[in-house]
Amino acid sequence: MACELSIGFTLDCKDGVGGIKKIVLVDRLLVNSNGFSLDANQIVEEIVGTLTQNDLFTYELPTQTGSFEETINFNRDNGTVFYTQTVNVMLHKLSSAKRLELQNVAKARVIVFVLDANDNWWAVGYENGADLSTSTAGTGTALGDMNGYTLAFTHEAPNRAYKLQEDPANLI
Repeated sequence: MACELSIGFTLDCKDGVGGIKKIVLVDRLLVNSNGFSLDANQIVEEIVGTLTQNDLFTYELPTQTGSFEETINFNRDNGTVFYTQTVNVMLHKLSSAKRLELQNVAKARVIVFVLDANDNWWAVGYENGADLSTSTAGTGTALGDMNGYTLAFTHEAPNRAYKLQEDPANLI
């Protein structure tokens, strides 16, 4: 099967910025296996499942403490292509409530909805559920050091992360 190229790209304006503003977690089991309704450009228009707005858990982030990356992985010998999606975030201040919640997050398979600094929403973990692959708690050493949690969510999938039309709470 030939994969045809369909468009080119012009030079974009210099108006994009890096970072993420917040993430929203939902248990992957609450979204149907074909639970994303996509438009012609594969942008998510609706999220279908048994979830309600009470099932969405928002983690707001201080500026410059989060990132979302997606890496294409190609194996010429096997003829395969897949994507590794990684969401890195920092949560300030250690607490028992955060410790217990992150313990539960580590056991779950979640979809991580990411709001980037350009106000675009992305869905990480749709196919298989993203894993909390690393979590570090630390007090820091000096007074100016970060005291809190550093988290990394990862997901490997046959497709790139899906872009959402708007806030996930408005799509359920």
